[in-house]
Amino acid sequence: MSLRSLPVAVAMTAIAPLTGLVASSPAYAFGGCDNGRAVECYEKVSTPDVYKTVARPVVVAPGRTEVVREPAVTETRTDRVETSPGRWVAEHVPAQYGTVQRTVMVKPASVSYSSVPARYHTVRDHVVVQAASYRWERQMDRHGRETMCKVVVPAVTREVERTVQVAPASRVAHTSPAQYSTVQQTVQTAPAGVRRSYIAPTYAHVNRTVVVRPASERVVQHPPVTAVAETKVLVQKGSTGWQPARRGWFH
Repeated sequence: MSLRSLPVAVAMTAIAPLTGLVASSPAYAFGGCDNGRAVECYEKVSTPDVYKTVARPVVVAPGRTEVVREPAVTETRTDRVETSPGRWVAEHVPAQYGTVQRTVMVKPASVSYSSVPARYHTVRDHVVVQAASYRWERQMDRHGRETMCKVVVPAVTREVERTVQVAPASRVAHTSPAQYSTVQQTVQTAPAGVRRSYIAPTYAHVNRTVVVRPASERVVQHPPVTAVAETKVLVQKGSTGWQPARRGWFH
């Protein structure tokens, strides 16, 4: 691969060891090449700085805050106002009385008791003085035979008197009914009370100034004023290098 086909930077690297020789060659001292022996020639060139135009926003006027004051808006209105409020009036009504006849109990019912003595009766009883018993009796029949017989000895009784209770002593209740009497009595026919009556309110029309919209303040934010400024920015700094010489330069 020849040096003619390489980029400038690579060619510079390749030709750097030859710079000393080229400087001392008579042909290069006169700005030309040996036409009979030169195969490739390079010339020294300078690359200018490369700039790019960049658009940047700049503040022409800074942002500011403005306080806008708006006055109150008023108007006159006719209103119906209450000059005397409605109220309730209380009137005391006394109680009412009347006379009625009533049956009242003069004496309440009562119960009294009387004592009844016990009743007795005399009865006669036969009481046994000697109880019945047995005894042996010796008997002789007409033939002269002797026998022993057990015979009953009847009981010996006696009549005696004794008093028995026919009815015990007791208490007899005697109920006395209640006693009543008709009397006249004053009673309340209607209780005392309060009669309430309502007095309606009175009104009048008056003019008054009312605020339709109150005074206010509002803050207005004014944004900053900006513009676009173009400046040149160095993208690549210029340099000095070698590039293949034009063909007519060394032929």
